[in-house]
Amino acid sequence: VVALTQLRSLQSAFALTRRASEPGSPSPGDGATGGIIVVAGATGRTGSLVVQELLQTKRASAVIALVRNRTKAAEVLPDDERVLVTDWDPKDAASAIKICADADAAIWCAEGQQGLSNLAAAMKSPQRGGAPRFIMCSSAAITRPTWSSSAQKQLAGAADIPIVRLNPNDILGEKRQMEDVLRRSGAPYAILRPTGLNDKWPPGRPIFSQGDVAVGRTSRLDLANVLVKLLDESEATGKTFEMLSVAGYPKPVEGYKPVLERLAKDKRPGLLGSLGKILSRPWQGGSEEAKRAATYGVLQQLLPGEEQNSAALAMGQTYEQYDKGEEGRLGPRGQEKVPERITG
Repeated sequence: VVALTQLRSLQSAFALTRRASEPGSPSPGDGATGGIIVVAGATGRTGSLVVQELLQTKRASAVIALVRNRTKAAEVLPDDERVLVTDWDPKDAASAIKICADADAAIWCAEGQQGLSNLAAAMKSPQRGGAPRFIMCSSAAITRPTWSSSAQKQLAGAADIPIVRLNPNDILGEKRQMEDVLRRSGAPYAILRPTGLNDKWPPGRPIFSQGDVAVGRTSRLDLANVLVKLLDESEATGKTFEMLSVAGYPKPVEGYKPVLERLAKDKRPGLLGSLGKILSRPWQGGSEEAKRAATYGVLQQLLPGEEQNSAALAMGQTYEQYDKGEEGRLGPRGQEKVPERITG
C-alpha cells in the first residue's frame, strides 16, 4: 500500500488546487495542473509513457504507479519522487479503496480485467466539472467479432483484419467484458479504443470516431497524451470512442472538446439501455448502420498503405511490407504463427 506519509507531503505542494469549495479556485477535472493520479499497468509500454506524460505536463503532482514487479518498475519508470511505486493485489478490494482514498482519478493501462472492478468502485464519486475519474485504454475492433455476417461483409476493411480474423485467446472478447465492467461500476468514465499501436509511427493528430470501424495506426506517444488530456475533458465522460493518429498533422490548439462534444454517450447497460435504444431510433435522423457505413468510408481513406487494403494484411505484416509484396514476421496470410499472448 502507498506510503501515506509521503503522499501527504506531496499533497501539500498543491493544496491550493484542492480547495474546490473556494470560488474561482481550479481543481483537477477543471483543466488544472496537479492532482494525484493512479496508473494501473504502469510498467507496460503504454502505462510507462502515461506516467511520463503526467509528470512532464505537470498534470499530476503525484502518480501512484500500480505494479506487480518492482524490478521492472525500477527499469522503466522515472526516478522521480512524485512517482509512488505501489505493490498492488488486484483481488483486494480494501487495498483499492486505500490506494484511491486521496486520488483524483485513475488511468487503466493494465492487461486483463483482474482488479478492474475494485479500482473502479473506488472512483465512483464525481469530479467537480464533470470530467471522468476513470480513463480506460481499451482497443479498437473489439465488437467486430459480434457483427452480423452482412455487416462483416459490407465493412470487410474493418472486420477482416488480422486481429479480428484470428482473435487469439479471444482477446477481443475479454476487452469487451472489461468495458462492460467499467460501464456498470458507477464510476464517471471514458473509454478510449486505439487502433494498432506502433512505437515507430510518428506523433500527429489524433482522430476520434465511433462505431468501431477505425483501422490504421496509433502512435503510442499520441495515445499517452490523449489518455492524460481526457482527465480534464468533461465531454468525454460516459463515452466510448476509437482513435487513430494521422502522422505529421499538428494537434488542435483548442484541445479535444469540439470533437468530443459531437460524440454520443454510451447507452445505459442492461434492460433500460436496450429500451432507450429502441425508443430513440425514430429521432436519430438515420440508422446506426448508415452512420457506421459513412464513418467507415471516411476512415478507410486514412489507411497508411498505398494499397488501401487492410483486410489483405497478415498478422505481423506492416502496410509497407504489403505494398512491397514482402512477407510479415508471422508468415503469410492464413498461415500465421500466432503468438500465444499478445500485449499492447
